Amino acid sequence: MDEKLQDIIDYTAEKFNLGNYYLKRHHIFREQLNSNETAYVLNMEWFPNEADESNEDYNPPGTASIDIDIDTKMVKEIIFVAGENMTEAAFPPAASTELAIEWIENETGLEFGRQFKLVHEEEKELLFQAAVDNVAVYPSGSIVMKFNEDGKLSLFSVSGSFPNEKQLNWEPFGLTAELIEPIAKSQNKLLEIPLEEEEKWKAVYGTSTVFITNDGKRTISFDEVEAPQSFTHSDSILEWQEPINEPFSKQKIDLSLEVSPEELFSDGTHHDDEILTVNDQQQAETAVRNFLRAEFPEDSGKWRLSGLWREKGYIFAEIKPVSPDARVIDRKIKLIIDEEKYEAIYFVDNQVILEMFKDFETADRPQITEDEAFEKLRPHIEITPVYVYDKKQKRYILCGKIDCEYGVDAVSGEIVVLDEL
Repeated sequence: MDEKLQDIIDYTAEKFNLGNYYLKRHHIFREQLNSNETAYVLNMEWFPNEADESNEDYNPPGTASIDIDIDTKMVKEIIFVAGENMTEAAFPPAASTELAIEWIENETGLEFGRQFKLVHEEEKELLFQAAVDNVAVYPSGSIVMKFNEDGKLSLFSVSGSFPNEKQLNWEPFGLTAELIEPIAKSQNKLLEIPLEEEEKWKAVYGTSTVFITNDGKRTISFDEVEAPQSFTHSDSILEWQEPINEPFSKQKIDLSLEVSPEELFSDGTHHDDEILTVNDQQQAETAVRNFLRAEFPEDSGKWRLSGLWREKGYIFAEIKPVSPDARVIDRKIKLIIDEEKYEAIYFVDNQVILEMFKDFETADRPQITEDEAFEKLRPHIEITPVYVYDKKQKRYILCGKIDCEYGVDAVSGEIVVLDEL
C-alpha cells in the first residue's frame, strides 16, 4: 500500500481510538468542489473485532465508515452502521450543542459564525449551513450531526463549499423595493401541482426563487447557480427531415467517482470543469439530434436542447419540450454522450415519473389573473441578502434572494402554504 494512504489509515485509527476495530476495506473517490477544485477522499470501512463476516456484501452493526480528505486529512464523513458507536473516541455528546460546535471547528478548520451557522436543532440532530458572517451562501455547504439513543455520535457529514471573507466581494446591501418589485412580479407564475390524495392537479400562482445582483442589473436563476462549472446554456430547437429507423440502444456507462491509487498519484487530470468548445457543442448537438431521430422519429421541432456540460468523463445534454406545460414537474430527458466519439450512449427520461399522474383530474380553470395573485402575494415576498458564487469572476458576489413560501389558489384566490400542498 502507498505510504501516504497507510499514513492516513494509521492516523484515523489513532484519532478515533479504533483499537477494537480492524480495517475491512478502503476506496478512493474523487470529489468536485463548487470552487472549481478537485478533492480526493479515502473511504475506510472499519469492522468491530467481533463482527460477523458471513455476508461479504453486508456491513455489520457498529461498522464505522470514515471518509478523510487525502490532502488535508480533514474528516468528511463518519457513519456508524445501525447507529452503534463502539469507539472510545472523544466525540461530543448529544446534550451539548456548544461542545458539538467546538468539535466541528477543530475537525474542519471552519469558524462558527464566520463560515457556518446553526439552522436546525433537535435533541439528537444538528444541521449547519455555510455562511459568511451569518449571511447564507449559494451553492451551499452543509454539516450534519446525528446521535443515537445513548447520546453518542452516529453520523457526521460535511459537504459542499464553505468560503471565507477572502473569497467574496464585500459591499453594503443596496437593493430597494423599487428595484425588487418588478423582478419579483416577473417571477410570479401559474403552476399546476399534483394533489396525491385527491388525485387531481391544482392550479396555484407562485413566485419562483431568483437571485438579483446587488446593483439590480442582473438576475441569476436557482438552476444557474446549482449548475456545474462547465455548464453551457443552449436553446436550440431540434429539427430533422429523415428519421433513423434503427432504434436507439443503451450502452453500459460508468458514473462511479472511484479512482485507483495509480490514478490518484499520477499527474493525470480530469476535465469535468472545462467549458465545452464550440466544436464539442456542435458535435454534441448532432448526437442529440440523432438520438431524437431514432427514439422520437415523428417529433421533429418538438424538442429543444437546453444545456450541455461535462460530468464524470461524459458530456451530458438536457433536452426539454419546446412547448412545456405549467406543471411543476417538467418533462426532461438527460442524455449521456461519449466525449471522444460524440455518440449518445444512454438516457434517462422522467416520463416514468409523469406517468404516475396520468390519470389525475386536470386542474380547474383559473378565476383570478396573475396581477391579482401578485397583489395578494406582495406582502409575503421576502428578500434576503446572500452570497452567490459567480462562475465568471470565480468569487462570491452579494445578491438578494427573492423567495416566497406562499402561493395563491388560482380558483378561490385563497393564500396557501406551498410546502403543505
